[in-house]
Amino acid sequence: MIGIIAMLLAATSGQATPSAAAQPSIFDKAVNEPGIGWKLYGPDQSAKQVPATDVPGGNAVQVKVSRAGANPWDSGASYPTIKPIAAGDTMLVMVYLRAPGATDAAPVAIPIGAGGSEPPYTPIVTEPVQVGPSWKRYYASGVANQAYAAGKANISVQLAGAKQVIEVGPAFLLDLGPGFDRSKLPHN
Repeated sequence: MIGIIAMLLAATSGQATPSAAAQPSIFDKAVNEPGIGWKLYGPDQSAKQVPATDVPGGNAVQVKVSRAGANPWDSGASYPTIKPIAAGDTMLVMVYLRAPGATDAAPVAIPIGAGGSEPPYTPIVTEPVQVGPSWKRYYASGVANQAYAAGKANISVQLAGAKQVIEVGPAFLLDLGPGFDRSKLPHN
């Protein structure tokens, strides 16, 4: 039987698995429209779509942050949900990121997560990740402490931590339901 991780990896790599036809799609669990539907916010940043042959869909959004903000969340990228989330549901964020100016020895620290899209911006999960120069999938998981209506939660990538260039690719917010064993989920 294919586990949730194998389904996720197969779905995002574009590779079919032998029993994929017998399994439900991992995209059935997505509460966002998978792709690059990023909305940029905050001062001191500019963005443009760029080709990204190493990610599903072949496109990404390059964000140039001209100076650090007072807080990492002062500027960033958010990705809205299109389905509701129930209180107690286990959520998995997966986002493709790269920092073209970074090195493997000196990656860029970027907080990723998911939470409410309106004040008080209640988080479901926030996790700092170390982003290097190559495309990689980054993960964060948590349990929703409250319910969110469709469009009232989002994926977030906080970019105001430094003057930097970050490329954000496809992102997925998966609702795995209540009681899911988070130890079975991918980690960074």
